[in-house]
Amino acid sequence: MGRIDKSYNSDRGFGDSSEVSGFLVRRSGLIAAIVIIIIAGGALYTQSFVRVPAGYRGVLLTWGKPEDKILEVGLNFIIPFIQNVEMMNVQVQKAESTESAATNDLQEVSATVAVNFRLNPLAVNTIYSELRQDYVSRVIKPNIEESLKAATAQFKAEELITKRAIVKTSFDNILAERLNLFDIDVVAVSLTDFQFSISFAAAIEAKVTAEQSALEAKNKLEQIRFEAQQQVIQAEAEKNATIARALGEAQAAIIAANATATSIQVITGQMTAEYAQYLWLTQWDGKLPLVVGEGTGLIIDVNSLLEKQAPGG
Repeated sequence: MGRIDKSYNSDRGFGDSSEVSGFLVRRSGLIAAIVIIIIAGGALYTQSFVRVPAGYRGVLLTWGKPEDKILEVGLNFIIPFIQNVEMMNVQVQKAESTESAATNDLQEVSATVAVNFRLNPLAVNTIYSELRQDYVSRVIKPNIEESLKAATAQFKAEELITKRAIVKTSFDNILAERLNLFDIDVVAVSLTDFQFSISFAAAIEAKVTAEQSALEAKNKLEQIRFEAQQQVIQAEAEKNATIARALGEAQAAIIAANATATSIQVITGQMTAEYAQYLWLTQWDGKLPLVVGEGTGLIIDVNSLLEKQAPGG
């Protein structure tokens, strides 16, 4: 039975297992070499390409020396084991620092400065050659300090508050000019939290208080002046009204007098003896005068005559 199985395996082409094992042993060196070649090839292939992510540029180094070529975003070919790539961030970055400076009137002031900056994508190889990755500590922060001192020296202490926008513009221009020498672009700056000495802060507070008091006094004076003007205007109006009333009353009196005079003149022009007697009788109260004829020297008591004529007199 065993023989039958053996001949069957032979017929199928497998041969004896010992023969296969012997073959593998004889060819093991070759197989190992092939495996090594495949692995090495894969490693070489992997090391031959480098991917530069978005927001970065690659500085190509040959034996550690920066090349003029700058690798763009994407997959780039390099020589394995000879070249490597240093990634440089060209996105907007932020550097923040609190610095002290002196003003034009020699007042000590400190401020917190925040600077948004960006590396020039076309000069990252130069930046890496001169500064490596230490550009913030070696260039940006020292120039922030120097630029702040140069800017504040142009202004008095109180002007740092009253002319804040001008101070910021001056600082921005000075810092941008300094960092431009290192191929670093200033995007924006921010000056915050100005701190002065205790004595100067007290003086500023006293000045502000005095100005507020003066303003209140001025407003009070303006109010008094306004009220006085209102009183003058009111008095002027009352005077004008009184004059107008007096003129009106006088005009009315003149008109009435003229009318009376005209009436008298008309009546006098039309007066007769009979009309005068009629007027006298309409106004008589029924009593005779006590005496008559005084002008002629003859005095007659009219009442006594009436008493004598009365019956029983």
